[in-house]
Amino acid sequence: MNTVAKGDRFEDKVFANIKGLVSSGYLGLNPSCCRLFQNKGYYSKDRDSSIVVDISIEIWMPGANTWSMLWVCECKDYSKPVPVDDVEEFKAKLNQMAGVNVKGLFATSSAYQRGALNYSRSNGIGLLRLLPDEQIDMVLYHMTPEDFKQLEQQRKNEYKRALVNQAHRTEGAGFYSVYNGFVYHTWGSLLKSYMSEIKGEVPQQSV
Repeated sequence: MNTVAKGDRFEDKVFANIKGLVSSGYLGLNPSCCRLFQNKGYYSKDRDSSIVVDISIEIWMPGANTWSMLWVCECKDYSKPVPVDDVEEFKAKLNQMAGVNVKGLFATSSAYQRGALNYSRSNGIGLLRLLPDEQIDMVLYHMTPEDFKQLEQQRKNEYKRALVNQAHRTEGAGFYSVYNGFVYHTWGSLLKSYMSEIKGEVPQQSV
């Protein structure tokens, strides 16, 4: 599989997870107010042209003629750790598109350089790593409730190693994310954190 096809497959995997959560209403937002796109362009006054992003979610108020919030995800399927330069470039693109009305998440299958972790924390950018399948060891033996508790604690402790160690292996789901100083272990918990920041600005999902 060539590099482009490999990258497209990773982007499609990320998009499918996000789309499933938004469509289900799990995030607490009305799905009809959320519009999802892949490879859509957003105008940059600095460039006088559009910046095309991998994945975007537009949050629309009823009757509005434009979105009120833009959530952008950059996807990279690298064979080496993501350098801080890539995260800085992503932040620059976000600033050109919408300023305070845009939030960003950087998703990759590889590790991050420590400088990338520090920069993202200082600039409010979420980082996500999805381990490749070959680095996930399946747990097939019977586990007691106490075993599960211990495993969950191990996963909480391993997140930083997983984000910076390219060869990291796990018996978990292979999902690691940090945003605004908090650690997230599932798509649902991560996206709920993003969306909770705008719940007062958009219609809620009716229960």
